[in-house]
Amino acid sequence: MTGFLKNNTLKIYRILIGIVLIGKISNWFLNYSDETNKILSTAMFCLIGIAYLVFSWAFDKTILKLILAICGIYLIIMNFIPDFSLNSIIGIVCILTPMIIGQEI
Repeated sequence: MTGFLKNNTLKIYRILIGIVLIGKISNWFLNYSDETNKILSTAMFCLIGIAYLVFSWAFDKTILKLILAICGIYLIIMNFIPDFSLNSIIGIVCILTPMIIGQEI
């Protein structure tokens, strides 16, 4: 079983991203319920967070690893904590910061 996961992790991740993307786009036409939209958004932010956690291992500098790891962890955790006033702002910062760092390198 572990051999299957090692060999197909990227394929599984791409399939999950595709499912979420199709779900988000089809929502424009099919107008899913609020609960379905919440599930799609949670899955989307968790997948982005997982990607940031994985990408954090690619950098040599500890500070870059730390920033990406913190952003990834927050994007995953923010879906499971109650909403507060700065939740969305911190989420946007955590999405954009690794993108800005990636462009600078």
